[in-house]
Amino acid sequence: MDELKAELDSLRPIAIDRVERLNQKLRLDWNYHSNGIEGNTLSLSETKAFILHGITAKGKPFRDYVEMRGHNEALKKLENIVSNNLKINENLIKEFHKIILVEPFDTDAEINPGHYKTLANYLYSPEGERIDFEPPEETPRLVNELVNWLNNHIEPPKRKKSKYDLHPLLISAGFHARFIQIHPFGDGNGRMARILSNLILMVCGYVPAIVKLETREDYYSALNASSQEDPKPLAELIGKECINSLELAIKAAKGESISDPEDWRKQLQFIQQEFEQEDAEKEIKVRFNKQWFIEKGISLVERVFNRVLDVCKEFDSFYDRQYHRINLQTTSINQGVEINNNKFPMNDIWEIVKRIDRKAEHDVIKLTLHIQYGVYKKSGLNPFGCSYQMWIEFSEFYQEIVLQHRNNSGSNTFLTFKKVLLHQEIEDVDITLIANHWGSTLTEHLSQIRKEINKPS
Repeated sequence: MDELKAELDSLRPIAIDRVERLNQKLRLDWNYHSNGIEGNTLSLSETKAFILHGITAKGKPFRDYVEMRGHNEALKKLENIVSNNLKINENLIKEFHKIILVEPFDTDAEINPGHYKTLANYLYSPEGERIDFEPPEETPRLVNELVNWLNNHIEPPKRKKSKYDLHPLLISAGFHARFIQIHPFGDGNGRMARILSNLILMVCGYVPAIVKLETREDYYSALNASSQEDPKPLAELIGKECINSLELAIKAAKGESISDPEDWRKQLQFIQQEFEQEDAEKEIKVRFNKQWFIEKGISLVERVFNRVLDVCKEFDSFYDRQYHRINLQTTSINQGVEINNNKFPMNDIWEIVKRIDRKAEHDVIKLTLHIQYGVYKKSGLNPFGCSYQMWIEFSEFYQEIVLQHRNNSGSNTFLTFKKVLLHQEIEDVDITLIANHWGSTLTEHLSQIRKEINKPS
């Protein structure tokens, strides 16, 4: 952490647009993961659509959106606190709680935004054991003690004393563990603990650590094994995530891409669920014909294939040759067109489309993008190549995008990325996800090549 922090500090001042891009990325991931750990049902895509554009999805609880909005407002406030060197105190903690809870709501728990609990609270472990938190009558005193402990450790004059000279990671994890043990509020304690422990890291010059939804069980285990006096299990987990965020921040500071190569995995489930639509939305409104393909379909093919070809450009230098082509297939035509300069050959495709037999104009049209790479340049005596395919198929009633990858052993992997009715749009965000997935697949293949080459003879 310290080495990465020093590297990040050496890159300051960082261009404002790069800082904003990093902050948005961290804030979106933080909103999704921290709320998801507490049971919020919004997917990463739904979170982004709501936070960035105010778009809501059908069938999701209104409360999930209220909580997401409140949590996002709290994260924005963090930046103001850090930039203005505001002191962490009880009033600030209550203010944060009021922001993330937004308003009281009906539940079995005691919900009173901005106020400590007045009823005892507890939960059950996965093994069924009841875990009781500190009693409500002790809460004001215990939180006051915890805040004093914190400020003794993070205020520069007091940190000079050896008993307060803890690494910020241990301070953050110790505070986090004790806050959870106290559980000072009727609800929102987990989100509050993660916000405040990250505020500690940020005040000390680090970047926030995003505890991932998929590590929830490890996170709970680390919490149960940690205390204010011995926070090491939790500190290890938080430290790893802080390192991930620092590496991301360094990339952003250098102007490099900070898109998560695994973003498409997190969003794919939502995309597949999104198009399992209600019966009313499944009504067939358009039937395929040659004219529809000319007016609508060919434009989609060009948009998708050009975005994928743009990604492919970045990998050309790793291989000694590239051979990319597009194949258009119907019952009456099966013809391929070679791709030059990684650009969709629109004129050539038009010439083929003109020859489609009108008698078969309701038949399937299938356009396949073949991506083939020759030998990996640094493979030495163990040459590697790769082959990928994507096709967009237009049937009588629907349009479908399928991805295929053939690995070195010759086995194929298929992924139906999108299947919608002809009258429904495939949005730019979907095309971006397809391109990102393509880039992730090519990157994973290069990683596999390196592992194979580096194996001992």
